[in-house]
Amino acid sequence: MALSCSATFRISLLLLGISVAGSSCVTAVAAQDPPQQDAAQLQPAAAATGSATNAVVKPRDFSRWYGRVGASGVFFHPASTMSAAGTPIPGTSVSVSNRATATFDAGYYFTKNIAASLTVGVPPKSTMSGQQSVAPYGNLGAVRYGPGVLAAHYHFLGLGALQPYVGVGATYLIIFKKHDATVHDLMVHNAFSPIARAGADYMFSKRWGVYADWWQTWLVVDAHGALEGTIPVKAHVRLYPTVVTTGLVYRF
Repeated sequence: MALSCSATFRISLLLLGISVAGSSCVTAVAAQDPPQQDAAQLQPAAAATGSATNAVVKPRDFSRWYGRVGASGVFFHPASTMSAAGTPIPGTSVSVSNRATATFDAGYYFTKNIAASLTVGVPPKSTMSGQQSVAPYGNLGAVRYGPGVLAAHYHFLGLGALQPYVGVGATYLIIFKKHDATVHDLMVHNAFSPIARAGADYMFSKRWGVYADWWQTWLVVDAHGALEGTIPVKAHVRLYPTVVTTGLVYRF
């Protein structure tokens, strides 16, 4: 049965309304749910952001290991007591010749301020001479010796290239060789002593610099032998050496 014009017009309006309503719903849903990026695309961006953040907060690296080589002066402040055949000799003293030598340090920074080091040197030779009541005997003998120094120190930062430090430690004096003179069969024993240390590094670059170093020990050694080859003598010698060093520093 044929539809009238009026019915056809009504059906057209109804279809148009349904179409408009459907378009509005699709638009609303699209506005509420924007298209999501692929997770694989988001992960690199997140990783890049995390890397950038880590780069900002990561502490600045610093050189932990270092080495130093220097020229050292060893200055003694001696005093002694002596006995001959078990009888104390009054008014005795000795002099010990000062020496220059090369020293080498190897150190490690546990933090930017706290470090530890081991110092050794080329063994020098010093001569002991009688003074006061034993001065007529002249050269008593000589020894070649080498100390090893283990120390911990605190470095002060905030002064730019200049980095002063103070420290404490211990030294062990090793006698490598004895040389007889007026005292025959000379025997000088190894000895141990605490030390106090102070100095400063001045860095020209991240790796290279110069340093000046001072340390004081309280070494006391015992010695014995035969005076002129016949009279047994013993000596208790206070050395108290002061060591002053300057040289180059390199940080690895």
